[in-house]
Amino acid sequence: MRANNLDEAIEHLELEVKKRFPKGKLLKHTFSVAQTCRETAQCLGRPDATPRAAYLAGLAHDLFKDRRPENLRELIRKESIPIDQHSWRLGGGLLHAPAAAHYLWKRLGIRDTNIISTVYYHTTGRVGASILERILFCVDYLDPSRIMRGSEPDLPLLREQLNHSLNEVYREIIGRKLKYTLLKKRKLHPNGIAAWNELCVQK
Repeated sequence: MRANNLDEAIEHLELEVKKRFPKGKLLKHTFSVAQTCRETAQCLGRPDATPRAAYLAGLAHDLFKDRRPENLRELIRKESIPIDQHSWRLGGGLLHAPAAAHYLWKRLGIRDTNIISTVYYHTTGRVGASILERILFCVDYLDPSRIMRGSEPDLPLLREQLNHSLNEVYREIIGRKLKYTLLKKRKLHPNGIAAWNELCVQK
């Protein structure tokens, strides 16, 4: 299937998400993130982060989240999906984002590199992240359907700040994700480290 425009791609993804996740938390999370991304983009009013693009990226971001790491590795090899060496080596929850970005490019014919990058980097962040990338990165973390965030009581406040302090919220979430990874004694992805360092310089 080749989408001639974003509206066709959105229609396809809405159906695909419902087919892949007929019920449960991934279905709820995906549509919650997509809708919040669209609303945030509407409030920001940036030409480089349109509501349609934000909604599309939100729909696509976890399209392969339910796949096992070994199955994702097989798919990445078979499809020759571009993936950075660190995500490949660390594996786990870092494999589904490149697969979803590839799906947009290969299956839906999306050629908007901002949308592709937004989906590709939504788990790690990166240096020079666009407004659209920052929107999805933050909204994915702050989504209220993710009950695992229950130990962070200030999340509602951060959600309120999204529409007027996106960069500050992005910096806060980058820091929290790095801290969480360190506390779990896991390896840090270089993209997250570089994004944090960039944000510290900009502060």
